[in-house]
Amino acid sequence: MLVRHTTARALGICAFLIVPIFGVSGCASDKGLLEPIRVVDDAYNGGNALDVSPDSRLAASGDWAGKIRLWRLPEGNPLGGWQTSHGDLPGLMFLSGSNQLLSAGHDGFIRIWNLSGRPVAAYDTGSSVSSFYPTHNRRGVLLGHADGLVSYWTTEGVRLGAWQLSDRRISAVTTDASETHYAAGDSARRVWRWHKDGLPENLQSPPSYARTLAFNPSDGGLLGGGWFNLFSWRAGNVQLKLLPTAHNGIVNHMQFSADGSYLASISRQTDSSVMLLNPQTGETLAAFRKHELCGQHVALSPDGRSMVSNSDDASVRFYLLPTSLGNNISSGGGEVGMPEAR
Repeated sequence: MLVRHTTARALGICAFLIVPIFGVSGCASDKGLLEPIRVVDDAYNGGNALDVSPDSRLAASGDWAGKIRLWRLPEGNPLGGWQTSHGDLPGLMFLSGSNQLLSAGHDGFIRIWNLSGRPVAAYDTGSSVSSFYPTHNRRGVLLGHADGLVSYWTTEGVRLGAWQLSDRRISAVTTDASETHYAAGDSARRVWRWHKDGLPENLQSPPSYARTLAFNPSDGGLLGGGWFNLFSWRAGNVQLKLLPTAHNGIVNHMQFSADGSYLASISRQTDSSVMLLNPQTGETLAAFRKHELCGQHVALSPDGRSMVSNSDDASVRFYLLPTSLGNNISSGGGEVGMPEAR
């Protein structure tokens, strides 16, 4: 059952004005798509960062103006929130005990909060943060910066590494589960991959710059997202393979399942779709009802039962995931098995 909470809508900005050029629309028919279990409209001034706690009980969302809100999972009940001085929020991460939250902002600061919004610590990273990736153990973060720097920080505020890769904005960063391999992309379409003890290696550039990057936990391959396609670089190979998707716009953010068997993705510009994709082929495994404006972020719960997304439409959406993934649950398919709410 879909629960929708609505107040007076704040207008979001999304580039659907270029739809006639491409002949596609983010407002196409949603017939046959899977529904979220809850939609909270006007949650804040445009969505950005998302994270789900290690115990899968909480979600945190951040907006363009630095506001953080907490939610109970899987049902999406609001739990409160607070205003920060970050400005835009590229990243959020629950710490390993699930009782503190780390945020990183365009102001260049990392801040740590308790879950009532009281500040615990703050660290100046030296320059504006433009992209963000949490480490697997939730004891550190990999940051991309607007000045082309990539930096690696512990939650205690110790910088463990820094790489000046570019003079352009770093659009995406990622690290693998072992935290020994890193990757980054910039707004000039360049992509690098490197071992913590080695030098960054240039990979074949994609046709559009990578908005999101992630290592596949099952085979170590690197995947990225941009206009219409997934970008795939096999482990140890610099050559690019394009994987077409059903996204009719930019694949803006994605996250792998824990075993690497599928990934959640969300798109923007000429699309606002939320999908589960096959990471080897780009094929749609499941498709959910679209956001009303450009999609921003998507986050999977560690237990694999639920998912959260946000968008320029200022909503936060909550989903229960199908109990099995395959062609039988794709858009327009048969009846879908869904896990019971806790």
